[in-house]
Formats: sequence, structure tokens, C-alpha cells
Amino acid sequence: MASVIKKVQKKNIDDKKEELIEGLINVFENLGYEVRIEKGLFKGGFCLLREKKLFLLNKNLEQDKKISYMAKNLSLIGTEELYLKPNIREIIESETEG
Repeated sequence: MASVIKKVQKKNIDDKKEELIEGLINVFENLGYEVRIEKGLFKGGFCLLREKKLFLLNKNLEQDKKISYMAKNLSLIGTEELYLKPNIREIIESETEG
């Protein structure tokens, strides 16, 4: 009897969302955080590790979830003193309100 091998569907990658994710990563880096995108049983968040600022993000999350977690955490950290592109600032502010 032949076994059936299921192919895992690749997630559709939206280039504009990917560009937005890169922009949010740059904001974290400008704030002095090292950004790590890794596999694990977590969603994402910032922490201090041996006096080093670190932001972790789950690699397996959908693009919208990645954007949401990063924006929510940036709203908690505070980005008022940084220059941000208008679309990035708008996303961060929308997470602050919601």
C-alpha cells in the first residue's frame, strides 16, 4: 500500500508586509534592541538578557501577527523621540489605542 505524503503549503508572503516588518525591526534596533526571529512556544516580546536589550519574535507567526506584536511592544517601550516613517508610526499608534 502506498503512503500519501502531504505537502505543506507555503505561506503567502506579501512583500509590502515584509517591508513593514523590516521597518519595525529597524525601529527596535534604533532603540538598542537586538531582534531575534526564532522558533518556539512563544509569540514575541522584549526582555533583558544579561543586561542586553532583546526582542524575540516567533518565526512561525503569520505576517499580520508579527506586525501586531512588534507594534504593540513598541507602543509599550515608547517611540516618541524617534523619527519614524508615517506608516510605521500609524501602526504603532493604532496598537496604543487598541
